[in-house]
Amino acid sequence: MRRTFVLIGLALASASPTLAQANRGSFGLDAMVAPTTGLGFAYYVTDGLSLRPWLGLGYSDYSGVYANVGAQLRWEIAADRRWSPYVSATALYSHNGAVSLAPASPTGTTGRPNTGSGYQQYSVQSNAGQFGVGAGLRRRVSQSLALFAEGRVMYTTYPMGTAGTGWSTTRIDDNSRAEAVLGLTYIFQ
Repeated sequence: MRRTFVLIGLALASASPTLAQANRGSFGLDAMVAPTTGLGFAYYVTDGLSLRPWLGLGYSDYSGVYANVGAQLRWEIAADRRWSPYVSATALYSHNGAVSLAPASPTGTTGRPNTGSGYQQYSVQSNAGQFGVGAGLRRRVSQSLALFAEGRVMYTTYPMGTAGTGWSTTRIDDNSRAEAVLGLTYIFQ
């Protein structure tokens, strides 16, 4: 009896999974949320290596209209399995055209009371390059549909302070942050 279970276990372990497929040359459509909401494309250079450019647009009361354009190189370690861990390298350009407001000093630079509106404009850096690395897990739901979750560490070319933080982002220092990304991919067969 024990021998039968061992033989069945070995046969199942060596059998190819039911969702195995060759992704080489396939195109996919990515949708992701957090920290940037965006749509992208996936092109599988090999079964496990894919190039994923994307575009993200949005609006925030805090920062106004923003846009991100980026690309990711992703290597899925077990691309032919239902669950596949992966590693990634990401580069993106962010633009935020908003002008921020800060409370003005109650006394002007002369020491006399400021009769202005109580707010003064100051500009913030509105363009940034961001570079990072990440690791994630992809779960294939069907032949064409997969869900993914990824953790990334990103470096920004200017100090972000608290800008660009949200529920999926944790500040490491002025130029670095850790972020979580959730999404789905539809692969055209």
